[in-house]
Amino acid sequence: MTAEIHRYHGDPVALREWQERMGFTFDTAARALDIGRTTYAEMLSGESRIDLRTALACRAIEQGTVPFRGVVKPLESKGKK
Repeated sequence: MTAEIHRYHGDPVALREWQERMGFTFDTAARALDIGRTTYAEMLSGESRIDLRTALACRAIEQGTVPFRGVVKPLESKGKK
């Protein structure tokens, strides 16, 4: 018996609510998810699909989960290196 595979489609309204709960601006939300502003805007508008990885990242960020074995560096402002 083969398991049926479904493609996840996140809800843009839920993404906006997550942004508000986290107190993120548009820019800080995109940076927290490590995606570009255009991609984030397209997700919010429904133009681009919110994939499962993004939805899980939102939940992990909200719960304070840290990534597995790696280095978490502070986000830098534009123009700073």
